[in-house]
Amino acid sequence: MKKSFSVLALVAFVFVAFNANAQLGINFGFAPETTTSQYTISGNTTSNDNHYNGFFGGVNYNLGLTGDLNLSIGGQLRFNYHKESLTVVGVTTTSVDKQFVIDVPVLFNYGFSLGSDAKLSFMLGPVATFALTGKTTTETTVGNVKKDTDWYGDKSNLRRLDLGMAVGVSFDFKQFRLFGGYRMGLMNLTSADNTTVKTSDFFFGLGYIL
Repeated sequence: MKKSFSVLALVAFVFVAFNANAQLGINFGFAPETTTSQYTISGNTTSNDNHYNGFFGGVNYNLGLTGDLNLSIGGQLRFNYHKESLTVVGVTTTSVDKQFVIDVPVLFNYGFSLGSDAKLSFMLGPVATFALTGKTTTETTVGNVKKDTDWYGDKSNLRRLDLGMAVGVSFDFKQFRLFGGYRMGLMNLTSADNTTVKTSDFFFGLGYIL
């Protein structure tokens, strides 16, 4: 999959370098992510979902292909966060998950004019995601015991690279953009036996078109 990530990056460079009419956009938004883990033991499968608050910011180039069909290529930094506390026999344990990832969406989009200043577009395409860091910090109220766990340490089974598909819609008014959609991860993010880990998220954002 590293090869796939490199191909996407190369395509982005070629289109941006040789398309002088590329439209640059700056985007910020909210992308709550769900990580679904499935475990299969003796033919029985159990599933567990972890939910994260996600926030992102980045840029994209929207390149004209033909007519109202365009190709948007971008890059964004996304931060996932989750905090949970559990109290047992007067002892409170708090765990905080933090993750930084880079997303590279390559989205075909088709726009419909709603007048001279407005446009409605529908988007579909692949998204490559690479995890930069991931960490869980656990702390207890008794003894002030604090422990950091690196998600991608030497003994970890987690994989950093994911490839998914995204679908969405955007509404442009003059230089402002409102957009949203859904991304589904396609890869198993763990090498552990009898285990599958996949991600998905809804995303909502605001953009400014330069």
